[in-house]
Amino acid sequence: MQQQISRYTVRGQLGRGAMGVVYLADDPLLNRQVAIKTIDLAVEDPSDREFLRNRLLRDARAAAVLSHPNIVSVYDVLQEADSAFVVMEYIPGESLAGRLKNGPRPDAETTVGILRQMAGALDYTHSRGVIHRDVKPGNVMIDTKGTAKIMDFGIARLTDARTVTPTGMVMGTVEYMAPEQIKGETVDGRADQFALAAMAYQMMSGSTLFGQHTLATLTYKIVNEMPPPVTSHNAALPVAVNTVLAKALAKLPGERYATCSDFVEALSEALSGRLPAPPVLRAEDVATAVIPPAAPAGTGEPETRKSGSGKGVWLSLGLGVLIAGGVLAVWQPWAKAPLQKVSVVKEDKPASAIAEPVPVAPVEPKPLPPRANETAKPADSARSKEPAKAHEIAEANETDSPEELPAAKAGDPQIPEAAAKPLFRGLDQMKAGDYQGAVQSFTKAIALHPKNARAYASRGSAHQRLEENEAAVEDYSNAIRLKPDGAFAYAGRGVCLVRLHRDNDAFADFNRALELDPKLASAWNGRGGVYFRRRQYEKAVRDYNAAIQANPRFAQAYENRARVRQALGDTAGAASDRRIEEGLRSQRKN
Repeated sequence: MQQQISRYTVRGQLGRGAMGVVYLADDPLLNRQVAIKTIDLAVEDPSDREFLRNRLLRDARAAAVLSHPNIVSVYDVLQEADSAFVVMEYIPGESLAGRLKNGPRPDAETTVGILRQMAGALDYTHSRGVIHRDVKPGNVMIDTKGTAKIMDFGIARLTDARTVTPTGMVMGTVEYMAPEQIKGETVDGRADQFALAAMAYQMMSGSTLFGQHTLATLTYKIVNEMPPPVTSHNAALPVAVNTVLAKALAKLPGERYATCSDFVEALSEALSGRLPAPPVLRAEDVATAVIPPAAPAGTGEPETRKSGSGKGVWLSLGLGVLIAGGVLAVWQPWAKAPLQKVSVVKEDKPASAIAEPVPVAPVEPKPLPPRANETAKPADSARSKEPAKAHEIAEANETDSPEELPAAKAGDPQIPEAAAKPLFRGLDQMKAGDYQGAVQSFTKAIALHPKNARAYASRGSAHQRLEENEAAVEDYSNAIRLKPDGAFAYAGRGVCLVRLHRDNDAFADFNRALELDPKLASAWNGRGGVYFRRRQYEKAVRDYNAAIQANPRFAQAYENRARVRQALGDTAGAASDRRIEEGLRSQRKN
Protein backbone atom coordinates (compact mmCIF):
# COMPACT_ATOMS: atom_id res chain seq x y z
CA MET A 1 0.00 0.00 0.00
CA GLN A 2 1.22 3.48 -0.83
CA GLN A 3 2.24 5.56 2.17
CA GLN A 4 2.00 8.89 0.38
CA ILE A 5 -0.33 10.26 -2.32
CA SER A 6 0.83 13.74 -3.20
CA ARG A 7 0.72 15.66 0.08
CA TYR A 8 -1.66 13.13 1.71
CA THR A 9 -0.37 10.50 4.14
CA VAL A 10 -2.23 7.19 3.80
CA ARG A 11 -3.33 5.67 7.11
CA GLY A 12 -5.27 2.60 5.99
CA GLN A 13 -7.78 1.09 3.62
CA LEU A 14 -11.47 1.93 3.99
CA GLY A 15 -12.85 -0.28 1.25
CA ARG A 16 -12.62 -1.48 -2.30
CA GLY A 17 -14.94 -0.65 -5.18
CA ALA A 18 -15.33 -1.66 -8.79
CA MET A 19 -12.82 0.93 -9.99
CA GLY A 20 -10.28 0.94 -7.19
CA VAL A 21 -9.44 1.20 -3.50
CA VAL A 22 -10.58 3.83 -1.01
CA TYR A 23 -7.98 4.93 1.56
CA LEU A 24 -8.11 6.90 4.79
CA ALA A 25 -5.46 9.61 4.75
CA ASP A 26 -4.28 12.71 6.60
CA ASP A 27 -4.14 16.14 5.00
CA PRO A 28 -1.22 17.82 6.86
CA LEU A 29 -1.83 21.17 5.20
CA LEU A 30 -5.40 21.56 6.48
CA ASN A 31 -5.02 19.23 9.47
CA ARG A 32 -7.95 16.95 8.65
CA GLN A 33 -8.66 13.37 7.65
CA VAL A 34 -9.83 12.64 4.11
CA ALA A 35 -10.95 9.67 2.05
CA ILE A 36 -9.06 9.09 -1.20
CA LYS A 37 -10.67 7.02 -3.91
CA THR A 38 -8.33 5.55 -6.51
CA ILE A 39 -9.46 5.04 -10.07
CA ASP A 40 -7.54 2.82 -12.45
CA LEU A 41 -7.24 4.45 -15.87
CA ALA A 42 -5.10 1.66 -17.33
CA VAL A 43 -7.51 0.36 -19.98
CA GLU A 44 -6.26 -0.98 -23.30
CA ASP A 45 -8.35 1.15 -25.65
CA PRO A 46 -6.77 4.63 -25.81
CA SER A 47 -10.13 6.28 -26.55
CA ASP A 48 -11.71 4.64 -23.48
CA ARG A 49 -8.75 5.69 -21.34
CA GLU A 50 -9.00 9.27 -22.54
CA PHE A 51 -12.76 9.21 -21.98
CA LEU A 52 -12.35 8.01 -18.39
CA ARG A 53 -9.76 10.69 -17.67
CA ASN A 54 -11.86 13.48 -19.16
CA ARG A 55 -15.01 12.22 -17.48
CA LEU A 56 -13.26 12.09 -14.14
CA LEU A 57 -12.08 15.68 -14.41
CA ARG A 58 -15.43 16.91 -15.68
CA ASP A 59 -17.43 15.12 -12.99
CA ALA A 60 -15.04 16.18 -10.25
CA ARG A 61 -15.59 19.80 -11.24
CA ALA A 62 -19.35 19.21 -11.17
CA ALA A 63 -19.18 17.59 -7.74
CA ALA A 64 -16.78 20.18 -6.32
CA VAL A 65 -19.36 22.95 -6.66
CA LEU A 66 -22.02 20.95 -4.79
CA SER A 67 -22.56 22.01 -1.20
CA HIS A 68 -25.26 20.11 0.68
CA PRO A 69 -25.37 18.50 4.15
CA ASN A 70 -26.30 15.16 2.59
CA ILE A 71 -23.57 15.07 -0.05
CA VAL A 72 -19.97 14.01 0.52
CA SER A 73 -17.76 16.94 -0.45
CA VAL A 74 -15.02 16.59 -3.09
CA TYR A 75 -11.81 18.41 -2.17
CA ASP A 76 -9.28 17.57 -4.84
CA VAL A 77 -8.50 15.46 -7.93
CA LEU A 78 -5.03 14.14 -8.70
CA GLN A 79 -3.53 12.08 -11.51
CA GLU A 80 -0.34 10.02 -11.49
CA ALA A 81 0.57 7.75 -14.42
CA ASP A 82 -2.41 5.42 -15.04
CA SER A 83 -4.17 6.20 -11.76
CA ALA A 84 -6.41 9.03 -10.67
CA PHE A 85 -7.26 10.01 -7.10
CA VAL A 86 -10.40 11.77 -5.87
CA VAL A 87 -9.90 13.35 -2.43
CA MET A 88 -13.18 13.49 -0.52
CA GLU A 89 -14.65 14.32 2.84
CA TYR A 90 -14.12 11.45 5.29
CA ILE A 91 -17.35 10.21 6.88
CA PRO A 92 -16.91 8.04 10.01
CA GLY A 93 -19.65 5.43 9.97
CA GLU A 94 -20.76 2.72 7.58
CA SER A 95 -22.32 2.49 4.15
CA LEU A 96 -26.01 1.83 3.82
CA ALA A 97 -25.07 -1.36 1.94
CA GLY A 98 -23.15 -2.58 4.98
CA ARG A 99 -26.00 -1.69 7.30
CA LEU A 100 -28.55 -3.54 5.17
CA LYS A 101 -26.29 -6.57 4.92
CA ASN A 102 -25.30 -6.85 8.57
CA GLY A 103 -28.18 -5.35 10.49
CA PRO A 104 -31.92 -5.96 10.78
CA ARG A 105 -34.27 -4.54 8.20
CA PRO A 106 -34.77 -0.83 9.03
CA ASP A 107 -38.17 0.20 10.33
CA ALA A 108 -40.46 2.55 8.44
CA GLU A 109 -39.32 5.66 10.32
CA THR A 110 -35.63 4.95 9.65
CA THR A 111 -36.30 4.08 6.02
CA VAL A 112 -38.21 7.28 5.34
CA GLY A 113 -35.63 9.34 7.24
CA ILE A 114 -32.75 8.08 5.10
CA LEU A 115 -34.70 8.34 1.85
CA ARG A 116 -35.87 11.87 2.67
CA GLN A 117 -32.30 13.05 3.20
CA MET A 118 -31.19 11.45 -0.05
CA ALA A 119 -34.15 12.89 -1.95
CA GLY A 120 -33.32 16.40 -0.78
CA ALA A 121 -29.72 16.00 -1.88
CA LEU A 122 -30.67 14.58 -5.28
CA ASP A 123 -33.26 17.28 -5.95
CA TYR A 124 -30.59 19.83 -5.09
CA THR A 125 -28.12 18.37 -7.61
CA HIS A 126 -30.80 17.98 -10.26
CA SER A 127 -31.68 21.64 -9.95
CA ARG A 128 -28.05 22.34 -10.84
CA GLY A 129 -28.02 20.06 -13.83
CA VAL A 130 -26.07 17.21 -12.19
CA ILE A 131 -27.32 13.61 -12.35
CA HIS A 132 -25.70 11.05 -10.09
CA ARG A 133 -26.41 8.00 -12.31
CA ASP A 134 -25.25 5.46 -9.75
CA VAL A 135 -27.50 5.85 -6.71
CA LYS A 136 -27.22 2.65 -4.66
CA PRO A 137 -26.74 1.60 -1.01
CA GLY A 138 -22.97 1.32 -1.49
CA ASN A 139 -22.81 5.01 -2.41
CA VAL A 140 -24.58 6.21 0.72
CA MET A 141 -22.71 6.70 3.99
CA ILE A 142 -24.48 6.85 7.34
CA ASP A 143 -22.41 8.79 9.85
CA THR A 144 -22.31 8.29 13.60
CA LYS A 145 -25.22 10.72 14.07
CA GLY A 146 -27.43 8.90 11.56
CA THR A 147 -27.00 11.46 8.79
CA ALA A 148 -27.11 10.03 5.27
CA LYS A 149 -24.58 11.39 2.79
CA ILE A 150 -24.46 10.49 -0.90
CA MET A 151 -20.97 9.97 -2.22
CA ASP A 152 -19.25 9.11 -5.46
CA PHE A 153 -20.60 11.44 -8.05
CA GLY A 154 -17.89 9.65 -10.04
CA ILE A 155 -20.16 9.01 -12.99
CA ALA A 156 -22.35 12.06 -12.63
CA ARG A 157 -22.38 14.22 -15.72
CA LEU A 158 -23.64 17.70 -16.45
CA THR A 159 -26.80 17.28 -18.49
CA ASP A 160 -25.21 18.02 -21.80
CA ALA A 161 -26.20 16.16 -24.94
CA ARG A 162 -22.61 16.39 -26.14
CA THR A 163 -21.36 14.03 -23.43
CA VAL A 164 -21.41 10.61 -25.01
CA THR A 165 -20.03 7.42 -23.47
CA PRO A 166 -17.67 5.71 -25.92
CA THR A 167 -18.14 2.11 -27.09
CA GLY A 168 -21.66 2.07 -25.69
CA MET A 169 -20.50 1.81 -22.07
CA VAL A 170 -23.49 1.94 -19.72
CA MET A 171 -22.51 3.72 -16.53
CA GLY A 172 -24.15 2.69 -13.26
CA THR A 173 -25.04 -0.41 -11.25
CA VAL A 174 -27.58 -2.49 -13.14
CA GLU A 175 -29.73 -3.49 -10.12
CA TYR A 176 -30.69 0.16 -9.61
CA MET A 177 -30.56 1.51 -13.18
CA ALA A 178 -33.61 3.03 -14.84
CA PRO A 179 -34.83 1.49 -18.12
CA GLU A 180 -33.87 4.57 -20.14
CA GLN A 181 -30.35 4.43 -18.71
CA ILE A 182 -29.97 0.78 -19.69
CA LYS A 183 -31.14 1.59 -23.21
CA GLY A 184 -28.58 4.37 -23.53
CA GLU A 185 -31.19 7.11 -23.84
CA THR A 186 -30.87 10.64 -22.50
CA VAL A 187 -31.50 10.67 -18.76
CA ASP A 188 -32.51 13.30 -16.24
CA GLY A 189 -33.14 13.37 -12.50
CA ARG A 190 -35.96 10.87 -12.82
CA ALA A 191 -33.37 8.15 -13.49
CA ASP A 192 -31.98 8.87 -10.02
CA GLN A 193 -35.54 8.72 -8.69
CA PHE A 194 -35.93 5.22 -10.14
CA ALA A 195 -32.73 4.17 -8.37
CA LEU A 196 -33.96 5.74 -5.13
CA ALA A 197 -37.21 3.77 -5.43
CA ALA A 198 -35.22 0.59 -6.06
CA MET A 199 -33.32 1.30 -2.84
CA ALA A 200 -36.58 1.90 -0.97
CA TYR A 201 -37.84 -1.46 -2.25
CA GLN A 202 -34.72 -3.16 -0.93
CA MET A 203 -34.83 -1.42 2.44
CA MET A 204 -38.44 -2.50 2.98
CA SER A 205 -38.22 -6.00 1.52
CA GLY A 206 -34.65 -7.18 1.99
CA SER A 207 -34.45 -7.94 -1.73
CA THR A 208 -33.41 -6.06 -4.86
CA LEU A 209 -36.10 -5.58 -7.49
CA PHE A 210 -35.57 -8.91 -9.23
CA GLY A 211 -33.05 -10.77 -7.09
CA GLN A 212 -30.03 -12.57 -8.51
CA HIS A 213 -29.90 -13.03 -12.29
CA THR A 214 -27.44 -12.93 -15.14
CA LEU A 215 -26.71 -9.48 -16.52
CA ALA A 216 -28.73 -10.15 -19.68
CA THR A 217 -31.77 -11.38 -17.77
CA LEU A 218 -31.60 -8.58 -15.22
CA THR A 219 -31.38 -5.79 -17.79
CA TYR A 220 -34.23 -7.35 -19.73
CA LYS A 221 -36.44 -7.58 -16.65
CA ILE A 222 -35.76 -3.97 -15.65
CA VAL A 223 -36.71 -2.72 -19.09
CA ASN A 224 -39.67 -5.08 -19.62
CA GLU A 225 -41.13 -6.19 -16.31
CA MET A 226 -42.39 -4.73 -13.09
CA PRO A 227 -40.92 -6.31 -9.94
CA PRO A 228 -43.09 -8.33 -7.55
CA PRO A 229 -45.06 -6.09 -5.18
CA VAL A 230 -42.98 -5.21 -2.16
CA THR A 231 -45.73 -6.62 0.08
CA SER A 232 -44.97 -10.06 -1.33
CA HIS A 233 -41.69 -9.82 0.59
CA ASN A 234 -42.97 -7.88 3.60
CA ALA A 235 -46.61 -8.56 4.42
CA ALA A 236 -46.60 -5.98 7.22
CA LEU A 237 -46.49 -3.10 4.74
CA PRO A 238 -49.66 -1.24 3.75
CA VAL A 239 -50.83 -2.15 0.25
CA ALA A 240 -50.69 1.53 -0.75
CA VAL A 241 -46.89 1.27 -0.71
CA ASN A 242 -47.13 -0.92 -3.83
CA THR A 243 -48.87 1.88 -5.69
CA VAL A 244 -46.30 4.51 -4.71
CA LEU A 245 -43.37 2.31 -5.72
CA ALA A 246 -45.05 1.38 -9.00
CA LYS A 247 -45.20 5.05 -9.94
CA ALA A 248 -41.59 5.79 -8.99
CA LEU A 249 -40.47 2.64 -10.85
CA ALA A 250 -42.52 3.37 -13.97
CA LYS A 251 -40.83 2.40 -17.22
CA LEU A 252 -41.39 5.85 -18.71
CA PRO A 253 -39.75 8.79 -16.89
CA GLY A 254 -42.78 10.98 -17.51
CA GLU A 255 -44.95 8.67 -15.42
CA ARG A 256 -42.79 9.02 -12.31
CA TYR A 257 -43.01 11.71 -9.64
CA ALA A 258 -41.90 15.22 -10.50
CA THR A 259 -39.11 15.14 -7.89
CA CYS A 260 -37.44 12.65 -5.60
CA SER A 261 -38.91 14.45 -2.59
CA ASP A 262 -42.42 14.07 -4.01
CA PHE A 263 -41.83 10.32 -4.19
CA VAL A 264 -40.55 10.05 -0.62
CA GLU A 265 -43.40 12.12 0.79
CA ALA A 266 -45.93 9.89 -1.00
CA LEU A 267 -44.15 6.84 0.39
CA SER A 268 -44.27 8.32 3.88
CA GLU A 269 -48.01 8.88 3.53
CA ALA A 270 -48.51 5.29 2.35
CA LEU A 271 -46.49 3.84 5.21
CA SER A 272 -48.52 5.87 7.70
CA GLY A 273 -51.73 4.38 6.33
CA ARG A 274 -53.07 7.77 5.23
CA LEU A 275 -53.07 6.98 1.51
CA PRO A 276 -56.06 5.09 0.09
CA ALA A 277 -55.29 1.50 -0.87
CA PRO A 278 -56.33 -0.31 -4.06
CA PRO A 279 -59.92 -1.66 -4.04
CA VAL A 280 -60.54 -5.01 -2.40
CA LEU A 281 -61.03 -7.93 -4.78
CA ARG A 282 -64.47 -9.37 -5.16
CA ALA A 283 -64.72 -12.94 -3.95
CA GLU A 284 -65.26 -14.23 -7.48
CA ASP A 285 -62.01 -12.58 -8.60
CA VAL A 286 -59.76 -14.06 -5.96
CA ALA A 287 -59.12 -17.48 -7.46
CA THR A 288 -57.63 -16.07 -10.63
CA ALA A 289 -55.81 -13.16 -9.01
CA VAL A 290 -53.93 -14.95 -6.27
CA ILE A 291 -50.94 -15.58 -8.51
CA PRO A 292 -50.08 -12.82 -11.01
CA PRO A 293 -50.48 -13.85 -14.67
CA ALA A 294 -47.41 -15.25 -16.35
CA ALA A 295 -45.43 -12.91 -18.59
CA PRO A 296 -46.42 -12.91 -22.26
CA ALA A 297 -44.71 -15.41 -24.50
CA GLY A 298 -41.25 -14.42 -25.56
CA THR A 299 -40.25 -12.69 -22.33
CA GLY A 300 -37.50 -15.15 -21.50
CA GLU A 301 -33.86 -14.20 -21.38
CA PRO A 302 -33.05 -12.41 -24.65
CA GLU A 303 -30.11 -13.20 -26.81
CA THR A 304 -27.79 -10.31 -27.47
CA ARG A 305 -25.43 -9.81 -30.38
CA LYS A 306 -22.03 -8.30 -30.01
CA SER A 307 -21.54 -5.13 -31.91
CA GLY A 308 -18.39 -3.34 -32.93
CA SER A 309 -19.48 -0.22 -31.10
CA GLY A 310 -21.13 -2.03 -28.18
CA LYS A 311 -24.30 0.05 -28.57
CA GLY A 312 -25.99 -2.70 -30.55
CA VAL A 313 -26.47 -4.70 -27.37
CA TRP A 314 -28.60 -2.01 -25.79
CA LEU A 315 -30.36 -1.09 -29.01
CA SER A 316 -31.37 -4.70 -29.64
CA LEU A 317 -32.71 -4.83 -26.10
CA GLY A 318 -34.48 -1.54 -26.48
CA LEU A 319 -36.27 -2.31 -29.74
CA GLY A 320 -37.80 -5.48 -28.36
CA VAL A 321 -38.70 -3.76 -25.13
CA LEU A 322 -40.55 -0.59 -26.06
CA ILE A 323 -43.94 -2.14 -26.77
CA ALA A 324 -43.87 -4.59 -23.86
CA GLY A 325 -42.52 -1.90 -21.56
CA GLY A 326 -45.35 0.44 -22.51
CA VAL A 327 -47.92 -2.23 -21.78
CA LEU A 328 -46.39 -3.12 -18.42
CA ALA A 329 -46.20 0.53 -17.46
CA VAL A 330 -49.99 0.57 -17.26
CA TRP A 331 -50.64 -3.10 -16.46
CA GLN A 332 -49.91 -3.51 -12.77
CA PRO A 333 -51.03 -6.94 -11.57
CA TRP A 334 -50.06 -6.17 -7.98
CA ALA A 335 -52.65 -3.39 -7.89
CA LYS A 336 -55.27 -6.15 -7.60
CA ALA A 337 -53.88 -7.36 -4.27
CA PRO A 338 -56.63 -7.38 -1.62
CA LEU A 339 -56.35 -4.98 1.28
CA GLN A 340 -56.75 -6.04 4.84
CA LYS A 341 -56.64 -3.89 7.95
CA VAL A 342 -54.36 -5.46 10.50
CA SER A 343 -53.61 -4.20 13.98
CA VAL A 344 -50.03 -4.89 14.94
CA VAL A 345 -48.84 -5.45 18.49
CA LYS A 346 -45.73 -3.33 18.92
CA GLU A 347 -42.69 -4.94 20.51
CA ASP A 348 -42.21 -2.30 23.17
CA LYS A 349 -45.74 -2.60 24.56
CA PRO A 350 -47.47 -5.32 26.56
CA ALA A 351 -49.19 -8.06 24.60
CA SER A 352 -52.55 -6.45 25.25
CA ALA A 353 -51.55 -3.15 23.66
CA ILE A 354 -52.80 -2.91 20.11
CA ALA A 355 -51.47 -0.27 17.74
CA GLU A 356 -53.48 1.65 15.21
CA PRO A 357 -54.72 -0.48 12.29
CA VAL A 358 -52.19 -0.85 9.49
CA PRO A 359 -53.29 -2.09 6.07
CA VAL A 360 -51.51 -5.32 5.18
CA ALA A 361 -51.64 -7.44 2.06
CA PRO A 362 -50.91 -11.06 2.95
CA VAL A 363 -49.65 -11.76 -0.52
CA GLU A 364 -46.58 -13.88 -0.12
CA PRO A 365 -45.14 -14.11 3.37
CA LYS A 366 -43.14 -17.13 4.43
CA PRO A 367 -44.13 -18.94 7.67
CA LEU A 368 -45.41 -22.31 8.80
CA PRO A 369 -48.16 -23.65 11.09
CA PRO A 370 -47.71 -25.71 14.26
CA ARG A 371 -46.12 -29.07 13.69
CA ALA A 372 -48.85 -31.40 14.80
CA ASN A 373 -48.03 -35.07 15.31
CA GLU A 374 -44.31 -34.37 15.07
CA THR A 375 -42.02 -36.93 16.64
CA ALA A 376 -40.28 -35.42 19.63
CA LYS A 377 -36.54 -35.01 19.67
CA PRO A 378 -34.97 -36.81 22.65
CA ALA A 379 -33.83 -34.51 25.41
CA ASP A 380 -30.11 -33.91 25.36
CA SER A 381 -28.52 -33.54 28.75
CA ALA A 382 -25.55 -31.65 27.36
CA ARG A 383 -27.81 -29.23 25.59
CA SER A 384 -29.72 -28.53 28.79
CA LYS A 385 -26.56 -27.37 30.50
CA GLU A 386 -25.57 -24.69 28.03
CA PRO A 387 -27.15 -21.50 26.65
CA ALA A 388 -29.23 -21.67 23.49
CA LYS A 389 -27.23 -21.82 20.28
CA ALA A 390 -28.22 -20.36 16.92
CA HIS A 391 -29.57 -23.66 15.59
CA GLU A 392 -31.56 -24.20 18.77
CA ILE A 393 -33.09 -20.76 18.42
CA ALA A 394 -34.39 -21.75 15.01
CA GLU A 395 -35.89 -24.93 16.50
CA ALA A 396 -37.59 -22.87 19.14
CA ASN A 397 -40.09 -21.73 16.54
CA GLU A 398 -41.25 -25.23 15.65
CA THR A 399 -44.56 -26.27 17.12
CA ASP A 400 -46.32 -29.51 17.85
CA SER A 401 -49.50 -27.95 19.10
CA PRO A 402 -52.46 -30.35 18.90
CA GLU A 403 -54.58 -27.55 17.49
CA GLU A 404 -56.68 -28.83 14.63
CA LEU A 405 -56.44 -27.82 11.02
CA PRO A 406 -59.25 -25.50 9.86
CA ALA A 407 -62.48 -27.37 10.52
CA ALA A 408 -64.15 -29.08 7.60
CA LYS A 409 -67.48 -30.77 8.24
CA ALA A 410 -69.27 -33.28 6.08
CA GLY A 411 -72.18 -31.71 4.28
CA ASP A 412 -70.69 -28.21 4.45
CA PRO A 413 -72.70 -26.29 1.83
CA GLN A 414 -69.63 -24.20 1.02
CA ILE A 415 -67.71 -27.26 -0.17
CA PRO A 416 -69.11 -29.34 -3.06
CA GLU A 417 -69.32 -33.02 -2.20
CA ALA A 418 -66.81 -33.94 -4.92
CA ALA A 419 -64.22 -31.59 -3.38
CA ALA A 420 -65.01 -32.66 0.19
CA LYS A 421 -63.90 -36.26 -0.39
CA PRO A 422 -60.24 -35.49 -1.27
CA LEU A 423 -60.20 -32.86 1.50
CA PHE A 424 -61.17 -35.40 4.16
CA ARG A 425 -58.82 -37.96 2.66
CA GLY A 426 -55.99 -35.42 2.92
CA LEU A 427 -56.82 -34.72 6.57
CA ASP A 428 -56.66 -38.44 7.33
CA GLN A 429 -53.31 -38.66 5.54
CA MET A 430 -52.01 -35.78 7.64
CA LYS A 431 -52.91 -37.65 10.83
CA ALA A 432 -51.12 -40.71 9.49
CA GLY A 433 -48.00 -38.69 8.63
CA ASP A 434 -48.40 -39.19 4.86
CA TYR A 435 -47.71 -35.57 3.97
CA GLN A 436 -46.86 -36.17 0.31
CA GLY A 437 -50.14 -38.01 -0.16
CA ALA A 438 -51.95 -35.23 1.69
CA VAL A 439 -50.50 -32.63 -0.69
CA GLN A 440 -51.88 -34.58 -3.64
CA SER A 441 -55.31 -34.92 -2.03
CA PHE A 442 -55.53 -31.24 -1.12
CA THR A 443 -54.38 -30.30 -4.61
CA LYS A 444 -57.27 -32.30 -6.04
CA ALA A 445 -59.68 -30.65 -3.62
CA ILE A 446 -58.47 -27.22 -4.73
CA ALA A 447 -58.80 -28.14 -8.40
CA LEU A 448 -62.42 -29.15 -7.79
CA HIS A 449 -63.17 -26.10 -5.62
CA PRO A 450 -60.61 -23.26 -6.16
CA LYS A 451 -62.19 -21.04 -3.48
CA ASN A 452 -61.70 -23.56 -0.70
CA ALA A 453 -59.64 -21.76 1.96
CA ARG A 454 -59.57 -24.90 4.14
CA ALA A 455 -57.87 -26.91 1.41
CA TYR A 456 -55.24 -24.20 0.83
CA ALA A 457 -54.49 -23.93 4.56
CA SER A 458 -54.34 -27.72 4.91
CA ARG A 459 -52.01 -28.08 1.94
CA GLY A 460 -49.86 -25.32 3.42
CA SER A 461 -49.64 -27.35 6.62
CA ALA A 462 -48.58 -30.44 4.65
CA HIS A 463 -45.93 -28.46 2.74
CA GLN A 464 -44.74 -27.05 6.04
CA ARG A 465 -44.16 -30.50 7.48
CA LEU A 466 -42.24 -31.41 4.35
CA GLU A 467 -39.99 -28.37 4.92
CA GLU A 468 -41.27 -26.89 1.65
CA ASN A 469 -41.61 -23.46 3.18
CA GLU A 470 -41.97 -21.38 0.01
CA ALA A 471 -44.87 -23.55 -1.16
CA ALA A 472 -46.39 -23.45 2.32
CA VAL A 473 -46.24 -19.65 2.38
CA GLU A 474 -48.02 -19.43 -0.96
CA ASP A 475 -50.79 -21.77 0.21
CA TYR A 476 -51.26 -19.97 3.51
CA SER A 477 -51.37 -16.65 1.65
CA ASN A 478 -54.07 -17.99 -0.66
CA ALA A 479 -56.03 -19.22 2.34
CA ILE A 480 -55.79 -15.76 3.89
CA ARG A 481 -57.00 -14.14 0.68
CA LEU A 482 -60.04 -16.37 0.65
CA LYS A 483 -60.66 -16.24 4.41
CA PRO A 484 -59.07 -13.10 5.91
CA ASP A 485 -60.12 -14.01 9.45
CA GLY A 486 -58.32 -17.35 9.44
CA ALA A 487 -55.99 -17.16 12.46
CA PHE A 488 -54.56 -20.62 11.79
CA ALA A 489 -53.24 -19.57 8.35
CA TYR A 490 -51.56 -16.48 9.77
CA ALA A 491 -49.90 -18.50 12.53
CA GLY A 492 -48.76 -21.17 10.09
CA ARG A 493 -47.41 -18.64 7.66
CA GLY A 494 -45.61 -16.92 10.50
CA VAL A 495 -43.74 -20.09 11.44
CA CYS A 496 -42.61 -20.62 7.84
CA LEU A 497 -41.43 -17.03 7.69
CA VAL A 498 -39.31 -17.63 10.76
CA ARG A 499 -37.76 -20.65 9.05
CA LEU A 500 -36.96 -18.42 6.11
CA HIS A 501 -35.38 -15.85 8.47
CA ARG A 502 -38.04 -13.25 7.69
CA ASP A 503 -38.66 -12.47 11.32
CA ASN A 504 -40.27 -9.06 10.85
CA ASP A 505 -42.89 -10.50 8.50
CA ALA A 506 -43.43 -13.44 10.83
CA PHE A 507 -43.87 -11.09 13.79
CA ALA A 508 -46.67 -9.27 11.95
CA ASP A 509 -48.39 -12.56 11.11
CA PHE A 510 -48.25 -13.81 14.70
CA ASN A 511 -49.70 -10.50 15.90
CA ARG A 512 -52.55 -10.77 13.39
CA ALA A 513 -53.25 -14.36 14.41
CA LEU A 514 -53.43 -13.35 18.08
CA GLU A 515 -55.71 -10.45 17.25
CA LEU A 516 -58.08 -12.90 15.56
CA ASP A 517 -57.70 -15.60 18.23
CA PRO A 518 -55.99 -14.56 21.49
CA LYS A 519 -56.00 -18.20 22.64
CA LEU A 520 -54.07 -19.55 19.66
CA ALA A 521 -51.14 -21.25 21.39
CA SER A 522 -49.11 -21.74 18.22
CA ALA A 523 -49.10 -17.99 17.55
CA TRP A 524 -47.90 -17.19 21.07
CA ASN A 525 -45.23 -19.86 20.72
CA GLY A 526 -44.15 -18.57 17.31
CA ARG A 527 -43.87 -14.97 18.43
CA GLY A 528 -41.95 -16.12 21.48
CA GLY A 529 -39.51 -17.72 19.05
CA VAL A 530 -38.97 -14.40 17.27
CA TYR A 531 -38.22 -12.74 20.60
CA PHE A 532 -35.92 -15.66 21.45
CA ARG A 533 -33.93 -15.21 18.24
CA ARG A 534 -33.64 -11.49 19.01
CA ARG A 535 -32.42 -12.44 22.50
CA GLN A 536 -35.32 -10.57 24.09
CA TYR A 537 -35.66 -13.35 26.61
CA GLU A 538 -38.11 -11.74 29.04
CA LYS A 539 -40.60 -11.14 26.23
CA ALA A 540 -40.04 -14.67 24.95
CA VAL A 541 -40.85 -16.10 28.39
CA ARG A 542 -44.01 -14.00 28.52
CA ASP A 543 -45.21 -15.39 25.19
CA TYR A 544 -44.33 -18.99 26.04
CA ASN A 545 -46.26 -18.58 29.31
CA ALA A 546 -49.26 -17.42 27.27
CA ALA A 547 -48.90 -20.40 24.92
CA ILE A 548 -48.86 -22.82 27.84
CA GLN A 549 -51.82 -21.08 29.47
CA ALA A 550 -53.78 -21.38 26.22
CA ASN A 551 -52.79 -25.04 25.84
CA PRO A 552 -51.28 -26.68 28.94
CA ARG A 553 -50.46 -29.83 26.93
CA PHE A 554 -48.33 -27.96 24.36
CA ALA A 555 -45.04 -29.85 24.79
CA GLN A 556 -43.03 -27.70 22.39
CA ALA A 557 -43.84 -24.54 24.35
CA TYR A 558 -42.36 -26.11 27.48
CA GLU A 559 -39.21 -27.06 25.57
CA ASN A 560 -38.92 -23.56 24.16
CA ARG A 561 -39.44 -21.96 27.56
CA ALA A 562 -36.77 -24.27 28.96
CA ARG A 563 -34.29 -22.93 26.41
CA VAL A 564 -35.06 -19.34 27.38
CA ARG A 565 -34.82 -20.10 31.08
CA GLN A 566 -31.48 -21.78 30.48
CA ALA A 567 -30.26 -18.67 28.62
CA LEU A 568 -31.38 -16.56 31.60
CA GLY A 569 -29.48 -18.79 34.02
CA ASP A 570 -32.64 -20.34 35.53
CA THR A 571 -31.32 -23.91 35.47
CA ALA A 572 -33.95 -25.26 37.88
CA GLY A 573 -36.82 -23.76 35.88
CA ALA A 574 -35.38 -25.12 32.64
CA ALA A 575 -35.06 -28.61 34.13
CA SER A 576 -38.66 -28.48 35.38
CA ASP A 577 -39.94 -27.49 31.92
CA ARG A 578 -38.00 -30.30 30.28
CA ARG A 579 -39.46 -32.87 32.66
CA ILE A 580 -42.96 -31.68 31.81
CA GLU A 581 -42.14 -31.71 28.10
CA GLU A 582 -40.79 -35.26 28.22
CA GLY A 583 -43.85 -36.43 30.14
CA LEU A 584 -46.25 -34.92 27.61
CA ARG A 585 -44.38 -36.40 24.67
CA SER A 586 -44.28 -39.80 26.35
CA GLN A 587 -48.04 -39.68 26.89
CA ARG A 588 -48.60 -38.85 23.22
CA LYS A 589 -46.47 -41.78 22.09
CA ASN A 590 -48.51 -44.11 24.27
